[in-house]
Amino acid sequence: MRADFNLYVRRDTWLHRLDPRVKLAFVVEATALLFLWPSIWMAVGMVAFCSIVLWLTHIPAVQIGRAWRTLAPLMLMVFVLTALFGGGPGQVLFPIGPLKVTIGATYRGALLATRLLALALIFFFWLFTTDQAAMVRGFLALRIPYDWGLTLALALRYLPIFAGLFQQVREAQQARGLDLEQRSFWQRLNAYRPVLVAMVISALRHSERLGWALEARALGTRGVRRSVFRPLRLRGIDVLVLIFLTLTLIGGITLRVL
Repeated sequence: MRADFNLYVRRDTWLHRLDPRVKLAFVVEATALLFLWPSIWMAVGMVAFCSIVLWLTHIPAVQIGRAWRTLAPLMLMVFVLTALFGGGPGQVLFPIGPLKVTIGATYRGALLATRLLALALIFFFWLFTTDQAAMVRGFLALRIPYDWGLTLALALRYLPIFAGLFQQVREAQQARGLDLEQRSFWQRLNAYRPVLVAMVISALRHSERLGWALEARALGTRGVRRSVFRPLRLRGIDVLVLIFLTLTLIGGITLRVL
């Protein structure tokens, strides 16, 4: 399994020990505040807060930077397309053929790009510090159907498995003489066919084994209430963080309305 694709980073910090329901409450509140205040400074502040807290809780800077780099092309595309086609009021900065890049469109593009980054880091804040099993227990405690939480946990669990498998198959094919570099885009896409075939076969095998394992554990049996070995309990710090989040949300809504 490749650790590069494993979102959860196991650490013994106060944030990792925090109740998963509290961290989910932060995700909901931060997302609400992000859209409640249409300001670049709010988005930049949220990005800085999430990045600094993750760094202080010993999340590797490489992993935080990877999240930034993954989103950079999408942010650039959103900014450029909005600036070109968004229109809007304000002074025309420069024309590009029939298109006019205005100050309003540029501001809107920057706002959408920073919001996108902030929203992604908010969810990475949750995924980097919450174990998949704790996620499922948190969903159960919130009365969310077990199948929903299990589906999300399995998706996160198998992401590093399939990513590592893809890397292994690609390296094995390259060892057999498959050239994936010195070709055009369509030629490389065609050359990836044996890799994709091996991935599909492996995915079918994994899904079959997973189905057997879930069936052996009576998943989907009607009239059965599932229990957990370690039920969640709110501690003092969890309650304090919940109170702080509630007051912050109330304050943000009040300031916005006034």
